Amino acid sequence: AAAASSLLPHTLQPWPESLEIQKEAPSATMLLARAHLARAVASASVAPPTSQAIPKNVTNVNARPSRRQTALALFAAGATSLAPGVNAAVAAAGAADKPVDMRALVRAFDDAMAAGADFEAADKAWTRAIDIAPLNSAAWSNRGTKRLQAGRWAEARDDLDRSVELSADLNQPDPLTLNNLGNAEGALGHWDVAASCYLEASKSREMESIALANLALARFQTEDVDGALKVARSILRRDPEFWDVRAAAAAFLWAAGREAEAEQEWSQLCRSGRGFGAVRSAEDARAQGPVAYAARLLEQQVAQQAAVVAGVVGADGARTDGRDSGSGGDGARTGRDSGGGGDTPCAMYRTTATVSARWPPRCTAALDAFLKVRRVGRAMDYDGVVKEYNFL
Repeated sequence: AAAASSLLPHTLQPWPESLEIQKEAPSATMLLARAHLARAVASASVAPPTSQAIPKNVTNVNARPSRRQTALALFAAGATSLAPGVNAAVAAAGAADKPVDMRALVRAFDDAMAAGADFEAADKAWTRAIDIAPLNSAAWSNRGTKRLQAGRWAEARDDLDRSVELSADLNQPDPLTLNNLGNAEGALGHWDVAASCYLEASKSREMESIALANLALARFQTEDVDGALKVARSILRRDPEFWDVRAAAAAFLWAAGREAEAEQEWSQLCRSGRGFGAVRSAEDARAQGPVAYAARLLEQQVAQQAAVVAGVVGADGARTDGRDSGSGGDGARTGRDSGGGGDTPCAMYRTTATVSARWPPRCTAALDAFLKVRRVGRAMDYDGVVKEYNFL
């Protein structure tokens, strides 16, 4: 699903590359200093790290084995493949104090990639790669990414931190690694440090929208609704078809009591033209060239017009089987009817399953409250405990 692959917070990276920076930002050295300082403060606190992300109006509902950690592993579709050229990545590992056995290093990379979703096997392979080439930034980053998917937050943070330290240019660290580091810091409750990582990662054109989307979620997690909406609006002005951010904006607004605005955002999501009637947005076809992109647009526009003729949606794109937002008879939003051809993008968000493995818990709970047309929402926290959030 497009939304399920939109944020890609846990993607593996083959090696640090030189990336164009759009505007000046604090150096990664300063970023790391802030991160170390924040962790020093956190370690001196009596409260466990995860408690830092829990607002006062949150109550435990029930404890159970963490499915959030399992979902993290299933989320990152691109996390089990590296870009072509492992040999080039290995060669770029950097000189260590002892000679590097390049063949052994290549085998370690290959074994890690072949492990797929077997986290234990992948972790062992990446550890072997690190033992062979301790200065290989990519190996540290990829082991950290795997540990992030497995819910081993502190270990993931340490590995990703080390990868940034080993960057060829500390003023231009790998943006994917920074984004993943932000996710690890957030899972540990260090949201200020996470926000700094996302901001730094957003200086890359390739990562800008993804990192800023994560920044918006981080702002809302710390109850900065205005800050979250400001970032979300800036993303949607440039990319109105960023469905994940559109759904998040609806959730943010609902949590803030701005219900009419939340409904407007949801309706906008449901009547998205370029994504109508398709599992993936037409934007995914851009890489195939202008002809393929135009064909995908035409296909989805035809599907939308057919739905209008069939009476599934109105001429304005709003569904005709209930509220404009696509609600069920009990008031809860379903996002789709029993037919498959008239689905709109909001159908992907008819439950929180699409986002629960990727969004922070307070954000997920806000969407849960919106979907159920209530002022209370539930979500599983990073510690595996389901918590209830009041948005009054």
